[in-house]
Amino acid sequence: MRMKHRSSATDSGFTRRRFLEQLGAIGGSSLVMSAMTSWDLMAGSAGQRPELSGRPAKAKVLILGGGLSGLVTAYELGKLGYDYQVLEARARVGGLQWSVRRGSEHTEVDGERQVCTFDEGQYVNVGPWRIPHSHRGVLDYCKELGVPVQVFLNESDASFFFYEGTAAGPLANRRVKLREVKADLAGQVNELLIKAIDQKQLDLPMTPEDQRRLTNYLIGQGYLDSSTRSYKAFANRGEGDPIQLTQLLQAGFGNRLRSVPAIEGTTAAPMFQPVGGMDQISKGFERAIGPKRITFNAEIQAVHQSDTGVKVTYLNTKTGKKVETTADYVVVSMPLNLVAGLDINISSEMMTAIKAVSYSNSAKMGLAMKRRFWEDDDGIFGGHLYSNLPLGEFSYPSNDFFTRKGVLLGLYSNGPIGTLMDQPIAARIEHVLTHASKVHPQIRAEFESAYAVWWKKVKYNQGGYASGRNETRRQQLSKVDNRILLGSAAVTPHSEPDWQEGAVSAGWQALTLVHERAMRG
Repeated sequence: MRMKHRSSATDSGFTRRRFLEQLGAIGGSSLVMSAMTSWDLMAGSAGQRPELSGRPAKAKVLILGGGLSGLVTAYELGKLGYDYQVLEARARVGGLQWSVRRGSEHTEVDGERQVCTFDEGQYVNVGPWRIPHSHRGVLDYCKELGVPVQVFLNESDASFFFYEGTAAGPLANRRVKLREVKADLAGQVNELLIKAIDQKQLDLPMTPEDQRRLTNYLIGQGYLDSSTRSYKAFANRGEGDPIQLTQLLQAGFGNRLRSVPAIEGTTAAPMFQPVGGMDQISKGFERAIGPKRITFNAEIQAVHQSDTGVKVTYLNTKTGKKVETTADYVVVSMPLNLVAGLDINISSEMMTAIKAVSYSNSAKMGLAMKRRFWEDDDGIFGGHLYSNLPLGEFSYPSNDFFTRKGVLLGLYSNGPIGTLMDQPIAARIEHVLTHASKVHPQIRAEFESAYAVWWKKVKYNQGGYASGRNETRRQQLSKVDNRILLGSAAVTPHSEPDWQEGAVSAGWQALTLVHERAMRG
């Protein structure tokens, strides 16, 4: 993340009074520390699951793609008694919902192959990896399908800030714990507030008793000395002298703090994750749907519709044979960038809208470690590293605490990092280790293996989540094109970028549209 240059307190005439005013202390309003939003992703609930009834006399449905949206569509069609089949190009369901573990493998579109060598039981979620508590569409399916979930620790007070260069002022190139930032900001701000109250400079509409109680609250909340009302180092903060308020303001570290965590987005709390990997959700759907309803290794070649039905041609990638199958309706739950290159007879308006949707070049890398040094040495349990290092997001696992080994999320980016995507996998791993070692010097000695997923280079995806959408385009993408409709997360407004809740919403929308179309005949 880039940090804008901030003028010093002296240069800007940044007095204590002005500081208090900018924090909103004047007039008795609350002190609020806003969160950094430069990497925040929007999210939203999928809404209410559709309640449908009736069953058409004739309605066979093919669902092209066994990602989460396709699985939701299939599962709900099954409840209504439809004859349906899921055609999935891979040998697994889930799409982006992929947990890499020992034996997982893929070959990038330009030919380099990886095989995961993590120890048994170790994994990394290379697609979605956390679920906000407000995403009840996903979480309710976990409950319904018997997929246990656990808390995902989105923040750890022991995590570090580390900013290179001059962006963080005097705190640049220095590891600073989140705990220290919280303590020193709250302590010194509370000290300033008490001084202002004592000098009767705030003109607050408060009685002397209210002021006394507020003062006592600020002393306790900021760990101030009860007699001198000053902020000093204290045990819960950790070792070392407090960082000066001016330095913290120049560094901008306090921009990550909120008085109350967000309900939506990447800073929401609480967050959850399925026990054993995010792919447990898609496996739950697979069990519920049953093996006879899913055809694997079915690479879609053509989709041709007429007024009476749809013919789908796919390549069996195991046998090399082409197979033709027919249905009354087809739900295309494939990424739209792949649909754009498909032999499919849909309207020109629909194809134009499809081609206008772009996909992110998201990337993740799991680093398997011989020892959980972040826990043993630094007391970090879950959460993230906050830095401007070219790693995107570097994070610590929220599972298997106090065991011997673990897998770090060494890189998570939703955009290009120089030419990293074009480099060999070994060079990408070296890049991550080089920069991560600036914060964790143990990482090279403890490193065991890595697995890198650049979604632009993954066959049957060639990108991460859909972006560059607008409401007019969504409305076009949400139309039924005779007997074909789209069912990927790009078609619904409930989640942008495409959190899993967006895929659930897409599945519900596809279910509703195909049912309405089938009931009309």
